[in-house]
Amino acid sequence: MKLFALSSVACVTLLMAMKIPAQTANKIENFTLMDVISNRSVSLNDYKGGKGVVLVFTSNACPYTRLYEDRIISLANEFQGRGIQFLLINSNTASDSNDDSVEQMAAVARQKGYTFPYLADKDHKAANLFGATKTPEVMVLQNSGDMFTLKYRGAIDDNPQLPNDVSAQYLKEAIHAVLNKQNLSVVEKRPTGCMIKKE
Repeated sequence: MKLFALSSVACVTLLMAMKIPAQTANKIENFTLMDVISNRSVSLNDYKGGKGVVLVFTSNACPYTRLYEDRIISLANEFQGRGIQFLLINSNTASDSNDDSVEQMAAVARQKGYTFPYLADKDHKAANLFGATKTPEVMVLQNSGDMFTLKYRGAIDDNPQLPNDVSAQYLKEAIHAVLNKQNLSVVEKRPTGCMIKKE
């Protein structure tokens, strides 16, 4: 009986220990990319004064990202002025489509009226840094005072095709957790989308 009790305690302790790193991730390295809207360099460290940053790895060519465009814009507008900065990042470099060229990125940004930077990551600096593989794929970074840490990564919600049928808003919940300095029950959810294309 004692052995069973000790084994149970050990299992619970191990499970708790496995959950801790997801909420207290290592410091996120700074990166700098070109914003196609302003033609200026934008760095993660530019937003040290805020509460958090949402990175959205996206693509003009991917049908899944087009399904999410309005939802991303809506969320960015909802949290504007509350210390949350959205940054869209396009890491696609495949030559089989011009949809993800810098010129087309700027055209889409103007057409959609983006109020946040749209960053060109054509050498995959940011995608490699975060291990991003799909579009859309989000990373929610929390400002912990002197550094950014990863709070959530993965899907925006649980229904790419039908916004009205979404039952789990992973990104929105993660942003609220950052604002309220709370832990998340879901810290990673596999995204549905297109693979980031690299030449």
